[in-house]
Amino acid sequence: MELIYYRLLSEGYIYIIAIFSFLLGGLFYISSIGRKKFKFQANILFLLGFALITVYILKAWLSTGQPPFKTMFQSLVFLVWNISLIYFVLEKTENLYFLGGFVSFFNLFVLVFSMVFTDLVKINLPPSLRSAWFIPHVVLYFAGYSFLFIGFLMSVLYFPFPKRRYLGEAHWSGQMWKDYDIFSYRAILYGFMFLTLGLSLGAIWAKGAWGAFWSWDPKENWALITWFVYLIYLHMRYVKGWKGKKSAILSIIGFAVIIMTYVGVNYLPSAEGALHAYQ
Repeated sequence: MELIYYRLLSEGYIYIIAIFSFLLGGLFYISSIGRKKFKFQANILFLLGFALITVYILKAWLSTGQPPFKTMFQSLVFLVWNISLIYFVLEKTENLYFLGGFVSFFNLFVLVFSMVFTDLVKINLPPSLRSAWFIPHVVLYFAGYSFLFIGFLMSVLYFPFPKRRYLGEAHWSGQMWKDYDIFSYRAILYGFMFLTLGLSLGAIWAKGAWGAFWSWDPKENWALITWFVYLIYLHMRYVKGWKGKKSAILSIIGFAVIIMTYVGVNYLPSAEGALHAYQ
């Protein structure tokens, strides 16, 4: 806790206000469940948190002269930015307002959790990462992770609410139908598409930088495992007709594998000194 306190002080007021924006936004989202009251306030606070994280990333980028994606701390902040953007777009296009509280509190958790990682003021990227492929590769992957996180949330919600139900046109959530199975599937489909593009781009980049499409780096291997898990999810859904509980379980397993790929791999002995391991 002491480390988190001093890190909060060192990151400045922008970061601190962003944390409180997501906290208050989450409370307003939760307070509006079952009614439309506080929806506007929740949106404003969520957007404020997103805007502040955007400013924070841009400041870090301008101050170092390189994209702030290299350390674990930087990547977690960028993950919050991606999840916030994708969720808010889905809220407005798909009326997924009921997820606002979950996303806000997850962002709050990630921003506080990131404080435990020591971050250096500037880490010079190795020549292989100073490439035009670096930014699109990272952006595609984090967009994929964000969609898959939304799919994971809806898979969890499927268990207490498994039945497809008509809600009507005037429902507080804006949804006419409650169907967490189909919502989860659509989010995972988009996530898998971004994951595939990110993986393919990374392989092309590796070929140009290191002379091989694949180097069997621990993080590369787990990224491939993640891709296969979601490929199995889509295969079983399309070919075997898996829906409902079976699909939800596989979605949750897939997100657990993402956590291993993203965070857990960094603590494997084989990942020490690996290019893809976060510092």
